[in-house]
Order: sequence, then C-alpha cells, then structure tokens
Amino acid sequence: MPTLTARVPLLDGTYRVTFDASIITAVEATEVATDLYLGPTLFDIQVNGYGGRTCRIAALEKRDALAWITRLLRERGVGWWMPTITTASSEALEMAFRCCARALDEDDDTAASIPGLHLEGPYISPVEGPRGAHLREHVRPPNWDEFQRLQEVSGNRIRCVTLAPEVEGAIPFIEKCVATGVVVAMGHTDLDRDALRRAVEAGASLSTHLGNGAHDQLQRHNNYLWYQLACREIYASFIADGQHLPQECLYSLVRAKGLDRSIVTSDAVMLGGMKPALYDVGNRQIEMLPSGRIILRGTKNLAGGASHLLECTENVISLAHLSHADSWRLASRNPARAMGLEDRMGIAVGREASLTLYRYNVEGPRISVEQTWVAGRKVFDAAVDVPLKLPERPFDSESPV
Repeated sequence: MPTLTARVPLLDGTYRVTFDASIITAVEATEVATDLYLGPTLFDIQVNGYGGRTCRIAALEKRDALAWITRLLRERGVGWWMPTITTASSEALEMAFRCCARALDEDDDTAASIPGLHLEGPYISPVEGPRGAHLREHVRPPNWDEFQRLQEVSGNRIRCVTLAPEVEGAIPFIEKCVATGVVVAMGHTDLDRDALRRAVEAGASLSTHLGNGAHDQLQRHNNYLWYQLACREIYASFIADGQHLPQECLYSLVRAKGLDRSIVTSDAVMLGGMKPALYDVGNRQIEMLPSGRIILRGTKNLAGGASHLLECTENVISLAHLSHADSWRLASRNPARAMGLEDRMGIAVGREASLTLYRYNVEGPRISVEQTWVAGRKVFDAAVDVPLKLPERPFDSESPV
C-alpha cells in the first residue's frame, strides 16, 4: 500500500498518509522531519483549454485533446479539472459534448481526472460587457430540451451550468437543473437583487469568475458585484491569474466573500502556456501579449486566461495575502464542496487518494510539484517523468477558444 509522509498544511502538522487502491486508509501524525508538503489535489472547475488544445473538440482526430490537457495539468499539480464548453450554436455544443463523452468513454485514465463538464453559456446576458467575449449571435434564453440533448450526448457528465438568472426562462431552468443534480452558477450576468434572490431560492449556488464578464463601470452602491458578494448562500470563483483582477480587487473580493465560500480558478484557454504572439483562432484573431494577457485583437476584452491553477494558487498567496494553507484550500477543497464532491476530496480516511506532493518556497512564492496522484495512482513524478513539450502553435487553430 502506498504511503506518503509530508507536512499537511490543511491539517497543520506532519502526517503519514496510507491508501489502498483508490481510498485513503490511514492518516497518522508523525514527528518525521520533511520538507515535502501534501494537499488534496488541485481542482480547476473552469478550463477551456491549455497548451494548444481546446475543449471544443470539433473532429474525431482531435479526440486526444482532453488527454493532452490532463497530462499537462497533472504536471502542474492539478489532478482534477472540468473541461468547459462555452457559448456556441446548438450543433457545435452537441458535437463538443459528444466528442468529450467519446474521449472519456475510451480513456479511463483521463476520465479519472474529470469529475464533470462545465457548460458556460449560451444562456447568458446579451448585454455588452456582461457578455464578455462570448459571441452575441449564439446567446439565447435557456432551453430545457436543448440542455437535455446536451446532457444525453455527454453521457450525463455536465455537472455545472453557468447562466444569467435574469434572462427569460432562467428560474424554471435552474430548478430543473438542480433537481437533476446539476450545479447552477451565475455568470456573464446583468442581474439585479430580485433576480439574484429568485435564482438562489431556485437553487443557484455559485458565481462564475465574479468581477469579470461585467461592465467597465457600475453604480457604486447598487450593482451585481456587491449583491453576489453579500449573498452568504453562494460560492464565488475568482480568476487569480494576475490579469483578470487587479491585486487590490482580488484581495478585497476574497475577503468579502470569505474563505469558506471563495474558489480559485484559472479560466485557462488553449493559448495558455504558449508564447506571446497573434493567433488566428477560428474566425477571430486572439493576441497573447508579452504580459501574459490574452485579448481579442483591437479590443480590451479578455479572451480567457494564460495561467494554470498552480500559478493562480501562488498568485492568491502573494496578491490576496492569504496563507499557504488557505490558498490551497481555495483551489482544492472549496471547489470540490461547491461541486458536491466533498465526500471524495480531502486528506481523511475514506476519501479518494487524489493528492499533490510538493515543495513550498515562501520566496516568490513558489510551489514545485513532486508528484500528482489520482484515485490512488501516481500519474506524475517529477523525478522520472519528462515534461511534455508545448507546441509553437496551437494544435486546434481551426477551433474558437
């Protein structure tokens, strides 16, 4: 039976963790000196793509996209992640989810790292600002029949839907989603107090990348950012890549929402990890600036994140001035709780042995991944595995981000 001995920040001590097959069987305090740390594996609930691959799998020859992204993220300590499919035509969404299902059905190793899929849109606000980089032509009101088709072709893998609760038909749609076990998040929204109240009463439980997908200017007292921050019933995810939220903003947002309800996410896209350049992506030009900021060319509009979740976790320590342990919690246990997976995630007897072993240097700060374990299997070992080489250009250059 594998045993890992390391300092466990979330338990405030050093422990010997033993697991049999995929389940942790013992967590025992020890006085052994070590410079290794152990945490529940990082869990990113919003990944659109990374390393030249997109989650919009549009052709059978690209069915290895999820496996490629999974391998890259595991090298970076992210053992769990949710492929995110964004606003598109009904046909394109159906193709994407069908291909995701086929890829996961055929690859148990990749499927072990993907506890669900995330549909972000198309049921969002059509208003400029809240709509963000989503194409207006494909934004539409919630359609339960369409969603059921998407859920069916996905193999019932859609775990989270992001929508705008103020649009026509949103509240009964939320109720139906929640009744079937789907987490409903509010995002790309122009909601008011009443829409928020009705959505929460219907079962909505999360704000997607709060502070982004929003107007440049808002009424200083009465606006949807304050409403969602003040709502104690819901979680909120924050993109901590250093681009989407200025330092002071991230610091204040996390403290307003609170450590128990804040989540760190990357919102990574296919250009994540790539070199600064201008890329033709679908019918749009996307520019990766030297700063790492990804924008639609000729605009200020962000088009996703370039960082992975490990970098975002480091950023939360430095930018939001959180402790090492609290930052890790926001990127692991909190997203698991928000997705209804708290019974699987954590360092405790009976929990899944999905873990990240790492070294932590307070200078920077810098987290160096030594091993990533998923369901009791070592899926990355820095001592023996050769890191994947990122491509010069995206593999999926014909697909939108």
